[in-house]
Amino acid sequence: MKSSQIIKIVLLALPILLLVYVMFIRDRLDAASGIGGGGYDLTKMYTLIGVGLYLLVLNLFFLIQTASGNRLLLMIGVITLICTIVMAIRNF
Repeated sequence: MKSSQIIKIVLLALPILLLVYVMFIRDRLDAASGIGGGGYDLTKMYTLIGVGLYLLVLNLFFLIQTASGNRLLLMIGVITLICTIVMAIRNF
């Protein structure tokens, strides 16, 4: 496997791991308030917006570079972007 493929896989795995941590693991580990202080926890909102923008740019990068060579990575990126949009709609 080429080093460029490994880098692309890592770049695609980072937002997935971040979403799993923020959405599922963080609430079970720590019950303290997050970003924004007070009674509102805005961590999920900022995370979903940031990850959504990151995935949009990453998918555009995969399309511009070579869509046929990055077909599997592009498909995983689009599925992750759709899941992020669905989670954002459900959380807002």
